[in-house]
Amino acid sequence: MTPQTLRSDFLEKNLAALDRGGQHLALDWLRGAAPGQAVTEVAGADGRPVLLVGGQSQASRHDPEKEASLWLEKARAQGAEIRSGSLLLFGFGSPWPAELILRKKPVSVFEPDPGVVRAVLGFHDFQTALAAPAGTGLTLLTPWHLARDQGGWRGLTLLVHPPAQRRAAGHLANLRRLLTGPRRRLNPASGAESRIMVVPPLSGGSWPVAASLARAVETAGHPLLFLDWEARLKDMERAAHQARPADAQRLTARIFAEAGLAAAQAGQKFQPDVILALAQAPLDTAALTRLREHSDALLAFWLVEDARFFRYVAEVAPVYDALFHIQAGLAEPMARDWGLSEAHYLPLAADPDLFRPLATESVAEAYQAELSFMGAGYPNRRRLLTALARDFWPRTGRPAEAFKVFGSGWGGADPELRGHLFDQGRRVSQLECALIYAGGLVNLNIHASGHPSPGFDPESRFVNPRTFEIAAAGSLQIVDRRPLLPDLFTAGREVAVAEAPTDLPGLIDHYLRHPEEAAALGRAARQRVLAEHTYGHRLARMLALLGPPDAS
Repeated sequence: MTPQTLRSDFLEKNLAALDRGGQHLALDWLRGAAPGQAVTEVAGADGRPVLLVGGQSQASRHDPEKEASLWLEKARAQGAEIRSGSLLLFGFGSPWPAELILRKKPVSVFEPDPGVVRAVLGFHDFQTALAAPAGTGLTLLTPWHLARDQGGWRGLTLLVHPPAQRRAAGHLANLRRLLTGPRRRLNPASGAESRIMVVPPLSGGSWPVAASLARAVETAGHPLLFLDWEARLKDMERAAHQARPADAQRLTARIFAEAGLAAAQAGQKFQPDVILALAQAPLDTAALTRLREHSDALLAFWLVEDARFFRYVAEVAPVYDALFHIQAGLAEPMARDWGLSEAHYLPLAADPDLFRPLATESVAEAYQAELSFMGAGYPNRRRLLTALARDFWPRTGRPAEAFKVFGSGWGGADPELRGHLFDQGRRVSQLECALIYAGGLVNLNIHASGHPSPGFDPESRFVNPRTFEIAAAGSLQIVDRRPLLPDLFTAGREVAVAEAPTDLPGLIDHYLRHPEEAAALGRAARQRVLAEHTYGHRLARMLALLGPPDAS
C-alpha cells in the first residue's frame, strides 16, 4: 500500500479540547517540539488509517481495533492490574488501545514523538476525553512532563505498546526509572572516593577528551576504570580490512554491540558510583539498560559535539540520569524534548600537563610557524585559509613555509593552499598538537562550520577544545567570535577575537609585528586555564551537579 498524506480532520478540534481540559503543557509540546522519526499513513483493509513511523507499522493493517483488544486481554492475563485512574499507556502510534481503555476508565498516555501524537489526533476524535477534568479522561504525558520531573505519574500501572517499545526504547527506560522513585543522586559522603568509570568512543574527536578526563579522575584520587578500546580497535581494523565492502556496515555494528556488552560486564565487576560516557561511546539503549540493571551507578553523558548533527543522541540520551553539554542556550531545549531534567552546560577544557609552554629549542622545526592553523579541512576553513594564502600571506613578504596548516581532510585543496599543508595533510596526534600550539607565534582557531555561508558559523553555540589547548600552551590565538567565549576568555587580554573574516589579515599582521603583545596574551590565557579551565575543574563540577541540589 502506498503511504498517504496525513489526515488532519480532527487535529485542531482535538487541540482545542486539550486547551479546554487544561492540558497546556501537552499543547505547548505539540506545537513547539520537533518531530522525531518520519510519520506516514496507509489505509488499512477496512479503510481506517494506520500509521507508519520510521517505515514501521504501528498497528495491524487488517483490523487495528481487534488487534488492540487482543493485546489488552493478553496484558490482563499476564497480570497487569488495571484499576480506574491508575493506567499509563506507553505509545500512541495507534488510537485503539487508548480508545478501548477509555470506554471503561480514564487513561494517561506517554508518547515521546510529537509527530506521532499529531498524526493520531488528526484522524481520530478524542475531543470528549481530552477536555474531561483531570484524571477522568485522556491525559497526554510528554517528555516535557518527565523533564519537569514532578512525579505525578508515579504509582501508575504501565502498559507498553510493542511498536513504541521498538522505536523509543530510550524513552521507555527513562519512564520506567522515574516510575520507581526520585532520580538518584551521588552521595556526598563518598566525597573524594567515588568510583568512576569513564567510557570513551571507539575512536574520534572525543577520545582525547575522555583520556584527559580519566587522568583528571586519577589526579583527584578517585578509583578509576577507563575502558581503553585500543586492542578492540586493532581487531576491528584487521577484520574490516579482510571484510567485503558489503559486510563493513554489519561488522561495525557487531563491534559496537560487543563493545557495549564489554562495558556492561566491566561495570558489573567494577561497581562504579558514576559512569561517565563521552560522545559516541559504544553504549546503545540495550547496553545502558544492562549497566543500569547490574549497577547502582549514576549514568552521565558528556556530549562534547554539536548536538544538531548527531541523531544517535536523541535515542540514548533519555536513558542517562544526567546530560552535560557544550552548547548553552541550544542543547537545553533539545534535552527537554528528550525528557531530561538534568542538562547542564559544561564547556570543554585543557590538560595542562600535555598542553604547556615549551622553549623554542624543545619544538622541532617542522612544528614551528609564524602563522599556524591546526584542524580538519571543513569547507569554511578551506575558503578562509585559501584566501589568506592567496591574497594576504604573499604581501607580508614572509617565507611561504612560515605559514603552516596542520591536520587532515585537506585533499583537493587549491594550489595556493596546498604548499602550506604539513606532511601532505596527514592526521596529527595529540602530542603533535601540543608541539604545534607551543611552536606557533600566531595560532589561528577557526571553528568548523556546517553553515553554507563562506565565513564564520552564525548559529553554532560551543567553544572547541582547541581554544583551551592553545591557551594552555601559553600561545596567542586569533579565534572567531563565539557567543559563549566572553564567559571563558577575555578578548584583547587573553585571546584575540575576529568579529568577521575580514578582520583576520589585520589581526595576523598586528601580532606578527608585535610578538611581545602576542606573548603577553598567551601568558594570560594560560593563567586563566590553570585557574578555571582544566579537566580537573570540569570533573569537580560534574560530581557537584550529580550530588544533592544544594551541593552544586
